[in-house]
Amino acid sequence: TSRLPVFWRANRPVARLLKGQEGLLAAFGFGEAPLGFQGTISIWRGAADVTRFAYRQPEHAAVVARTPHERWYAEELFARFHVLDIEGDRGVIGWTEAQ
Repeated sequence: TSRLPVFWRANRPVARLLKGQEGLLAAFGFGEAPLGFQGTISIWRGAADVTRFAYRQPEHAAVVARTPHERWYAEELFARFHVLDIEGDRGVIGWTEAQ
């Protein structure tokens, strides 16, 4: 828990930048309750959009580079999945594109 404030401060610029990215359909945080969000699930229109954000935005790259040194996570997982369908209210996950 002592690392959370530093993580959240480092992540703020990335979170602000994420909201306006081309190709982003939805993004929401997850983590360990009640402490708060420590990670993000994001849904993108295509691989080129997520690659542009994940690897070419200096703010994101800086946080990724700090992660091993700061030991923010006991475990890490970066995975890509193909979404087949979404049922229910897409607004709950911050969906930004018309259905």
